[in-house]
Amino acid sequence: MTKNDLSRITVLGVAVFLFFAFAPNRVSTPVSTIKVDTLSRNKISFEKQVSDEELAEFQNISFPSSFNAVEGVTTFRGGPYRDKTSHGVLDARPKSLVIKWFFSTTFDKSWGGGSGWTGQPLVIKWPDSTRMKMNLNPSAKAKANFTEVIIGSLDGKIYFIDLETGKASRPAINIQNPIKGTLSVDPRGWPLLYAGQGISNTGEFGVRIFSLIDQKKLFFLNGRDPYAYRAWSAFDSSPLIHPESDHVFLGGENGVVYGLNLNSKWGSGVVTVSPEVSRYRYKANPNHYQGVESSLVGYKDRLFFSDNNGYIQCLSIKNFEPLWITQSPDDTDATMILEEEQGGPVLYTGNEVDLQGERGFAFVRKLNGLTGQTIWEQKFDCHTIRGSHPLNGGMLSTPVMGKQNGKDLAVFCLSRYKVMSKGLLVALNKATGQKVWEATVDHYAWSSPIDIYDKQGNMYIFLADAGGDVMLYDGANGTLIFKMKVVDLFEASPVAFGNKIIIPSRPRDIFCLEIQ
Repeated sequence: MTKNDLSRITVLGVAVFLFFAFAPNRVSTPVSTIKVDTLSRNKISFEKQVSDEELAEFQNISFPSSFNAVEGVTTFRGGPYRDKTSHGVLDARPKSLVIKWFFSTTFDKSWGGGSGWTGQPLVIKWPDSTRMKMNLNPSAKAKANFTEVIIGSLDGKIYFIDLETGKASRPAINIQNPIKGTLSVDPRGWPLLYAGQGISNTGEFGVRIFSLIDQKKLFFLNGRDPYAYRAWSAFDSSPLIHPESDHVFLGGENGVVYGLNLNSKWGSGVVTVSPEVSRYRYKANPNHYQGVESSLVGYKDRLFFSDNNGYIQCLSIKNFEPLWITQSPDDTDATMILEEEQGGPVLYTGNEVDLQGERGFAFVRKLNGLTGQTIWEQKFDCHTIRGSHPLNGGMLSTPVMGKQNGKDLAVFCLSRYKVMSKGLLVALNKATGQKVWEATVDHYAWSSPIDIYDKQGNMYIFLADAGGDVMLYDGANGTLIFKMKVVDLFEASPVAFGNKIIIPSRPRDIFCLEIQ
């Protein structure tokens, strides 16, 4: 069977009735037999653990393209479509980058400091009424337009930094376990922080919700879930908050997709949560291991995600059941991007080179979001390092969806392209998939490129690579505008706020670069 031969298979739904200490009253709802599109000859069985009451709550959930009630970037790639990498615009065409400040983390004995993949910082301008109630340092609390950078580190701490000065704005939260993924702040501007965990040093392994009034932990979701088929319990997925319904959705590397009804309250200087937990799991036959490292994408009443075995799924939020499942040729960890076109939603995705062996192809694809069918596809020859310390190539970074004058382009970054050390930045036409421009990168990049715009709507691409270089490109033609070596290694993804770019390094330092 070729990867373009879509077959119709039956997906079995099995009811389960499990009780857990942290969700004692939640039981499974029977799942009816449905059909989904797939590129696999094998059946995939799925189950869900969700109460009838919660299913009724799900009926009211519909994701818009954006929902921030505050200025900033509050989750990985800024919103449910995962397409917003920057806030604000530039006054004119950029010429260079300068280091405005850097902030140093401490070290974990095994994982070091700084940030790894995906590790994107959050930037938020807090409402005055909320800022005055927080445990901010006096200098930060006194600023009327105070903007805070929040970032999880491989040293096991969550840091809070004044965007203007680069100084700590409040004490760090120490979970004592390395954090690899991107955190989320509640887009309502509520003082709630959602933090996944990448490695277990202490025995705890899961997701935490903190109050940003006093930094106390309000809730812990244990990734060592008896419901999961897989024992690995990391959470690199950036939580996706639906503010109107007070729900959070995220995927775990244990192969479970979670929905949390927060039951949150905020007022009089006190914030509380009392989450009810719903779960979705699935199993391929043969039993390929599942693990969701990508961040979930939300569109109206649908959720989209990919996994370590290349399965891409579309879940209906209304019943927590898959509407379609398709499969890429390899591990697909990079978060997808969604756009709305005249015919409906489309997804842009690509796989890494992992299961294929030491050399294979990264298949960059545009998918129909309603059916999962491939609209176009391009493949790129990439290498990888296997073994106990793998360093994968292919597509590990999330693409850029061009906007304004760059609205016809989708920009992808490929790692270990053709040779082990190099990378490729390539712009494809959204409609046809044809190459518009490409730029060879001296070092491969796991860090995601981001798009920045000037007042005239011109697009610029920023990229940081594994050699510690930072680069600015003209988004229209791929011309290199500026390049500078900053540090030895970047893995984490950047974020832009106005003319500032925040990018954490892998060794230790978090940098603020100013665009000039």
